[in-house]
Amino acid sequence: MDRNVATFVAHKQRRLQQGFKLFEFGVAVAIFAILVTVLLQRVWFYQDQAELVAVQQVVANVQTALNYKVAQGKLPGNTVDLTILSQQNPVAWLNQPPANYLGELDAPREADVTSGNWYFDQHDKVLIYLLNKRSSFGSAPLKRLKFKVKLFRLPKNPAKPSGTIEPDGVAFEAVTE
Repeated sequence: MDRNVATFVAHKQRRLQQGFKLFEFGVAVAIFAILVTVLLQRVWFYQDQAELVAVQQVVANVQTALNYKVAQGKLPGNTVDLTILSQQNPVAWLNQPPANYLGELDAPREADVTSGNWYFDQHDKVLIYLLNKRSSFGSAPLKRLKFKVKLFRLPKNPAKPSGTIEPDGVAFEAVTE
């Protein structure tokens, strides 16, 4: 009887030392696949968020530079023509253009511009960003985000005497077409 127990124990030890069996290997692969899937989803989520924040930062920088130009024009002895500002490339107002800025292009073909880059369309006077992924911008219908310096005038005040200059304003806004 001792011999049978010894044989059984030896057989069990040999079986444990053989390593994974097919079922155990399948379970390990399934767990690994689930972990990799969760990791990739998080990486994609953070890439989308990084793209969204980068676009928002460039837009905020351009808006700040525009506000600076307008304020500078209101100083004594200075004037600024808002119409000219609306025709200029707003990236030129920044101290440093975004790293993914391709420059001023005149009605480029889609093949000329890669996604994830900014460019200024000289023909339409629009700053354009080509999306890497549409998911980070919700319901963006196109793969291009367009921004433009827009002029606006405040309503005329009938209480002011004629000849009084009405204030004008500008804003850097997204445009849809």
